[in-house]
Amino acid sequence: MAPGSMDPIEVLTHRWRLREIAWARKLGRLRLGVEPLAEQLARYRGVTWALTLIPSVLAGFFLVLFTAFGRPDIGLIVVALLFLPIVAGAWLGDLRLNRRARAYLKELAAFQEERRRLGADRENATTP
Repeated sequence: MAPGSMDPIEVLTHRWRLREIAWARKLGRLRLGVEPLAEQLARYRGVTWALTLIPSVLAGFFLVLFTAFGRPDIGLIVVALLFLPIVAGAWLGDLRLNRRARAYLKELAAFQEERRRLGADRENATTP
């Protein structure tokens, strides 16, 4: 079939499949079509909280230990160098993943709306 004579819905669906492959790479840990993205994001939010709580407790131990020996300044430096990047990285990753998931869902909704519109146009064209 010549490219100019292809059905617009088929063309749209083909383009969406290509976009979905790109989105699967962008979303990394999230799996498309397996379970709702909201559930997957909630699970990763739990992991983010664990990556906040555990290093924070360890940081508190280090701070208390260095304070007990009279050097809370060194304790703060150790905490800032070892534990703060872990917590910050976890939350930045969570924010990035949520932002990408919202962008994917927005693009998916636009695809579905365009497909509905093309289907309605086709139905109106065949109805006398």
